[in-house]
Amino acid sequence: MIRQEDVRIILKEGEALKYDRKDYLKFHEELSSKDRETTILFQEEPIFDALVPQGVFNPYGGIAAQAFMSGILNEIVNAKGKRVLDLGCGCGVIGLCCLFKESAKVVFSDLHPNIMPLKNNPLIREQDEVKVQDLCVEEKDNSYDLAFMSFPSRSIDRLMEADSYEIGILRNDDLVFRAIEQVGRVLAPGGEFVFFYRIFNNSFPLYLEVMSKLAAHFDLTTLKLLWYAGENDGHG
Repeated sequence: MIRQEDVRIILKEGEALKYDRKDYLKFHEELSSKDRETTILFQEEPIFDALVPQGVFNPYGGIAAQAFMSGILNEIVNAKGKRVLDLGCGCGVIGLCCLFKESAKVVFSDLHPNIMPLKNNPLIREQDEVKVQDLCVEEKDNSYDLAFMSFPSRSIDRLMEADSYEIGILRNDDLVFRAIEQVGRVLAPGGEFVFFYRIFNNSFPLYLEVMSKLAAHFDLTTLKLLWYAGENDGHG
């Protein structure tokens, strides 16, 4: 069980936001409207800060990032000594947790051009990299031991501006299938792919398609389902 409540992301400004989390798109549009400083707490103790640049997806109030971070910090997912790929890294909180747990190297990869200030985070070491790229097309085969990706929960087909906040929360389903194929290529034998993917009841056929894609690249007999303690209100 992932104990999501072990991790909290707080806005350092302490401001009251206009939109409620239930208004998912407006909430994230407001969050992404400017640079925002956040602090990450584990078991109510601050462990590091992370800048979320303007336009980049902000994990404040979300469930996916907190579930990943809890798994890493509680060592349910072992990042120590691993070569880690943080796909769709955004402000980098997942990869930064891996650094906190002494990973060998972390590559932060995202499509959004505004992620580059992540290089200035004091946790980043000489061997770590921040890259603006499409998934992991530039990465070598068998070069990672651990890959993370939080798939978007809302899929659309229309085009989006490259610097829009929508880049971090809206995608079409093709992204999911391409990510599975590419991660299958770059993971070393015995490597692990950890992803967060929400399937709604009316999308059950898509679940079957996702499992079929996974089976083409991964050994599903080793599949682990990591559930998290659900939230009581709002939309992650």
